[in-house]
Amino acid sequence: GAARLLGVSLPTVVNWIEAHRLKAFRTPGGHRRIAREDLAAFMVRHGLPVPPELADLPRGRRRALVVGAPGPEREAIVLDLEAAGFDVLGAMPGFQAGAAAVRSGPDVVVLLAESALDGSELARALRADPQLGALTIVAVGRGEWCGAFVASGCSAALAGPTAPGAVAHAASDALGLPVFRTRPPEPPWLAARVVPIAAAA
Repeated sequence: GAARLLGVSLPTVVNWIEAHRLKAFRTPGGHRRIAREDLAAFMVRHGLPVPPELADLPRGRRRALVVGAPGPEREAIVLDLEAAGFDVLGAMPGFQAGAAAVRSGPDVVVLLAESALDGSELARALRADPQLGALTIVAVGRGEWCGAFVASGCSAALAGPTAPGAVAHAASDALGLPVFRTRPPEPPWLAARVVPIAAAA
């Protein structure tokens, strides 16, 4: 069953289903079932090895959650991520961000920080949540805040305002995905604005 393929116990699978992290349906007899496509997509989203019996199934699009106040910057990043093939949701900072992350099960969270403290605290809160601790987090804020973002658990930090495509590139790179270009390549100076974990250590 699914527990064997995932390498976890049955109660863990049930917990993931009840937390809406793993999609399932009920049979007329009340038993839970997981479609093979949904199981394969879940495994890919969470970086789990996909067994040969599921390897040929479609795995769906990656999900991104953009956390920040509504406005032109958030909208531009949403459009960039969608153009790169992500399904994108937006959320306000604070409680709504955590609730949206649990509910939507994103592959990556993009934090549009209004201060180093706010961005770092939200990243730490997401990391501390047992259901969200493995999330990939990309933070966008002032250049001098990037070190604090990485120290708080972000996979990458970008100095804003970002160039078109920069956030989608950083998110794809942090997830180990190929980058699909829908715009001209970014200028060479942009690479210096991304701070991966390895460089910050």
